[in-house]
Order: sequence, then structure tokens, then C-alpha cells
Amino acid sequence: MNRIANVESRAYDSPLRAEQAQRTRDRILDAAMRVISSGIANVSVPAIAQEAGVSVPTVYRHFRSKADLLAAVYPHVARRTGLDQLPDPTSLGDLREGIRRIFGHVDAIDDLARAAMASPGADQVRHATMPSRLARISRVADSVDGDLSTAARARITRLLTVLTASASLRMWRDHLGSSVDEAADDIDFAIRAVVAASRESQP
Repeated sequence: MNRIANVESRAYDSPLRAEQAQRTRDRILDAAMRVISSGIANVSVPAIAQEAGVSVPTVYRHFRSKADLLAAVYPHVARRTGLDQLPDPTSLGDLREGIRRIFGHVDAIDDLARAAMASPGADQVRHATMPSRLARISRVADSVDGDLSTAARARITRLLTVLTASASLRMWRDHLGSSVDEAADDIDFAIRAVVAASRESQP
């Protein structure tokens, strides 16, 4: 009996099974992007399961909740485009070059991902992923030398979150006609101006 249990345990931990599980997970996330891009304001797990061709319990085997599923969409897009391989800026000195790197990968986002992120349903995804995004970006604000207040660092984090969003970066290029360098310079200038103003306003 123990031998059978051990064989089953080894089979369960096999690379093949892990690869199949990852393929199913990716299939569900691709389906989520298609559902989100369809313009449905309220994205549901049953709709995603149907689009993926799997059962609702299968979705919940891979994602504990709808919030977990939606929170995984942006990281999935990042993996598809290589954004997840880019190091986050960790200081103001890093910021400009970090923005230039992000720009290059934003161009690699395919039409499906663009449509998904521009749809009403994407608001749920943004809400689900915002805490982790704020936590990453806050490292830049925390790196600023000097005695900035907690409120000033939070303000810098919020501004950076908006200015480095893919939609904002595309606006610089597509609507303002800015080059990557001009956009990076503008964002760097804006954040440094906020840091300077924050220092001046402190007693």
C-alpha cells in the first residue's frame, strides 16, 4: 500500500503534470483576456471557464477566487511581453532608464492584451493588481534621500503609478508624438519637481 502511495505521489509531482497544469493555467488566463476584451463590464468565472473550454471547478483549482484570477492577468501579460524580466527602478537615478526599458516592452503588447486592458472589465483587473503595483513602485519613493514625510512618499508613489502605466506611456508616444527619451525626461522631471516641492514644503 505504501509503495502505491509513493508511486502516486511521484506521479503527481512529475514535470509533465506541472507542465500540463501550467498550460491549463495559461489557457484560463488567455480566456480571461478574451472575456475582458469583449467589453463585458462584469467579468465572471463561468464566462471565463466557458471561453477556456474548462469547467468552473477547474478554474478554481488553479485560482482560489475570482480576485486571484484577475490579479494574475497583468503578470500573465507581463510574461507574454517580457515585462516581468525587467528590473523595477529602485531609485530616482534608475527611473529614467527604467522608463525607457518599459517603453520598449509596451510596444510588444499584442492586440488582444491591448483590447483587454482598454475594456471596462479591465477595471477589475487593475483593482486586483494595484496593491502589488504600489508596493513595487514605492521602492523608488523610499529611495529618495532626505527626510520626506510619509505623505510625500505616498504622493510620489501614486504619481509614478499613473505616469508609468502603459496607457500613459502610449499617450506620450501616440498622442503627444514624444520620443521615448522625451517621455522619460518628462516623467523624470515631474517626479524630481514633486520631490523638490515636497522638501520645500516641509518645516
